[in-house]
Amino acid sequence: FKVKGFDNNPRVARSLKSGRPHFFENGLADILKNNLGKNFEVVDGFKDVSNCDIYFIAVGTPLSPNKKPDLDHLRSASQIVGRVLKSGDAIILRSTVPVGTTREFVLPLLEKNSGLKSGEDFFAAFAPERTVEGKALEELKTLPQVVGGLNWSSADIAANVFNHLTHSVILVDSLEEAEMVKLINNTYRDVVFSFANELSLVCNKLG
Repeated sequence: FKVKGFDNNPRVARSLKSGRPHFFENGLADILKNNLGKNFEVVDGFKDVSNCDIYFIAVGTPLSPNKKPDLDHLRSASQIVGRVLKSGDAIILRSTVPVGTTREFVLPLLEKNSGLKSGEDFFAAFAPERTVEGKALEELKTLPQVVGGLNWSSADIAANVFNHLTHSVILVDSLEEAEMVKLINNTYRDVVFSFANELSLVCNKLG
């Protein structure tokens, strides 16, 4: 694949353009070095409608001070992609979001900024990012990728992309089911970690 990477943080963009990953991931530096300027290009934006055929949106969705999801980064990314979206393109969302966000928040932004109709003119899928930091490259190849599409054509396109990475793709019936998988994964990890921490405190108290 020919890949273009965009990040609105200038520091991150500069680091990647110079061949330095801005976080640690085992093996990432070598992959970046081997592909930069060849199969991978860091861009300052998407300037016209001939940029890409498939767009991955993977942005942070932190909690606001009132404990509500902050979707500002997702709004910005959806608007940027929507402005260059063309008929036949596909969007694959990877971020952690409340159930219903892809259908009720992202797709209207894409449609408004592109003038296109989702499910007819362009395709959309949610495929949760479920990797552990430090093992992402390994787990992209070994973990099953969960894919939920706006329709079956959308799901099929996303599944075909992930079939190049992993031996196992699990199709679920909707965008919302895939979004729920991501939330279950995250909360399961939270529960396991918090339980381990509580056991540690108990054991420490008992000597």
